[in-house]
Amino acid sequence: MSGLFRLLLLTLLAAGPLAAADLSAKASATAESPLAGTWRFNAARSTELSPWQDYTLTLAVSGDTVTISRSLGSGRRAFADTMTIDLSRPDRVIPVTMWPDNRHLGAYISDDHAKRVRAEWLDDGRILRLHTDLVLATQQGDRAVNILSDYKVSANGAVLTLTELRSTRNRPVVYVFTRIP
Repeated sequence: MSGLFRLLLLTLLAAGPLAAADLSAKASATAESPLAGTWRFNAARSTELSPWQDYTLTLAVSGDTVTISRSLGSGRRAFADTMTIDLSRPDRVIPVTMWPDNRHLGAYISDDHAKRVRAEWLDDGRILRLHTDLVLATQQGDRAVNILSDYKVSANGAVLTLTELRSTRNRPVVYVFTRIP
């Protein structure tokens, strides 16, 4: 029995540093997420942004949690929102005060003021994919919309491209950002 006890004790002592090293590696990989940072909109390389002129995007990554903050502006008009997503959960219902992406379409967030978001990492953390479902109120009535959003950072880490495939559009919306140091 004492031999078995010693073997068990040695196994636990040996596994402790390995488990700590594994946790440390996960923490440092998260801290070094290529998506993390603040990004400035590049209008010349992007889909037209109206009614907005400025767009600043900030991404923060901590473990399984990603926080996406947007700041949109046009003259004295401004809009900002923040969305935090836990990737360990299958999906998340997020409150929405306004849908700022209407591009003069006369589409507004519906009375439920919510969207359902599911997220996943692709390409070893270089791409964040969001699956978003929401309902928009239009003159023709409520319309269910699905948006597939890919946040993809360039190989050199200097450019972030946000590609959105919307169920209501035939062509993708592409926003290109440059990293703010």
